[in-house]
Amino acid sequence: MSEKFSFVKDLSHTIAYRMSKPEGCNRTVAILLDNNDGAKNLSMGICVIDPQSKIPFHTHENEEEAMYVLSGEGIFKVGDQEKRIREGSILFCPPKAGHQIINTGNSELRFIFVYSPAGPEQNIKKVGQLIGTMKK
Repeated sequence: MSEKFSFVKDLSHTIAYRMSKPEGCNRTVAILLDNNDGAKNLSMGICVIDPQSKIPFHTHENEEEAMYVLSGEGIFKVGDQEKRIREGSILFCPPKAGHQIINTGNSELRFIFVYSPAGPEQNIKKVGQLIGTMKK
């Protein structure tokens, strides 16, 4: 293989960003896998939403998003539907569907996300404040 690939890397080798806009949307996001690792058709990250905080309601024009909740509890909104989520929940959002995750608990809500095709993760790099690496 002539291209550079990161087949295996540790969480300590990822870059984390702190996001706190709009107000009440406090979270830390690390990009685990993207085009810098050689991925062409997907990207992957981890998001940690602060207690009693949320991700703003938003859409992705062309990308599907899949998520897996590692810990915490909350609400997943897609369009006009709301579902309770907790550790072990698997979430899916198709392109163009407005969605949001709200942490209703008193501890962090932590989840893995995957975009296909890749793209939205680059916005995290643009608007987030670089804080170093993600803590386990």
